[in-house]
Amino acid sequence: MDVRMLVATLPADANLSEWCRRLGVSRDRAYYWRRRFAEAGAAGLEDRSRAPKRPAGRTPAVVEDAVVAVRKQLAEEGFDCGPVSVHDRMTDQGLVAPSEATIYRILVRRGQIMPQPKKRPRVSWRRFERERPNECWQGDDTHYDLANGQEVRIINLLDDHSRVNVDSLAVINLRTVRVWEAFCRAMDRYGCPAEFLNDNGRAYHSPTDQQPVLFQRQLRDLGVRHLRSSAHHPQTCGKIERFHQTQRQWLNARPPAATVADLQRLLDEFREAYNTTRRHRGIGRRFPIDAWRAQPPAAPSGAQPTKPRISDHRVTATGTVHFGQRFALGIGRAWAGQPVRLIRRDHHVTVIHAETGEILRELDIDPTRLSQPRTPPAPKV
Repeated sequence: MDVRMLVATLPADANLSEWCRRLGVSRDRAYYWRRRFAEAGAAGLEDRSRAPKRPAGRTPAVVEDAVVAVRKQLAEEGFDCGPVSVHDRMTDQGLVAPSEATIYRILVRRGQIMPQPKKRPRVSWRRFERERPNECWQGDDTHYDLANGQEVRIINLLDDHSRVNVDSLAVINLRTVRVWEAFCRAMDRYGCPAEFLNDNGRAYHSPTDQQPVLFQRQLRDLGVRHLRSSAHHPQTCGKIERFHQTQRQWLNARPPAATVADLQRLLDEFREAYNTTRRHRGIGRRFPIDAWRAQPPAAPSGAQPTKPRISDHRVTATGTVHFGQRFALGIGRAWAGQPVRLIRRDHHVTVIHAETGEILRELDIDPTRLSQPRTPPAPKV
């Protein structure tokens, strides 16, 4: 018979002290069992939890509910929703924010995240970044599928120091002139960087450097030092690679874009949110735009380069494009009515097809002549 049941069922006139000595239990414990048995019967003798009903330091339920709600909000918006991001969002919203460790325990207890004890700790990472904004930009491209299944490319440019997304451009075909266009758009907003880092993509540089592509030539003319990562070593461009993931997570939280123009609107919206409303862990939980404005930006050595200008036009029926001080640039009658985009820096002009990105003409205009005639090759059928 169980000792608890034996002691609890002893007759009232039994010598309880003698029984306690035989069984090796204390009198207090014996009276406790008898009282529990009298109140609840055999069920009263079962072991009960010793945890306090109101643990000291336990986070109130209303705060835990707020933590889960903020995490859900971040996930729906397509942003990172880990404990640090939840803490920052709660702070920005004026809510009572527990510590990051407490938020982690709440999310584990509520089944929102699964512990990963084998995951590499962040303290083991070796980080590096440039000391000032515009010391170096990183560039790379990634893919995106439109609603109709068509694959397009997204050219992303990122400031190494502040993590500011200086530009994101959606294009149908990845061409070197499209990379130059994205660079010009970013340069118009943030100035010219001293260095530019990218991988070994053909749109960014020529494999042999004997015949540099347009983007290489333009960087050289601007005085920008062009850097390339080692083959099969994506860690060199780790910041832009990680940025792709954040951007894709945000895009996946929204319906697929139907057209390239719709995708570009989404990219512009994300760029604004990423730079101004999302705190970045890699820069001390600051907003990227604040980190960029904290110091004067760097610039290429030598004279400050002229900012390029981008303008959209349509080829006239006579095959020309009018721009600037009534300049008439000959494109060819075969392109009449087609939308074109002009990228101008000083006297150098690059004319591309606004939709396909094909280079229609590249020249140094003669400022003494209003007409810049030329008969380019016919368009591909």
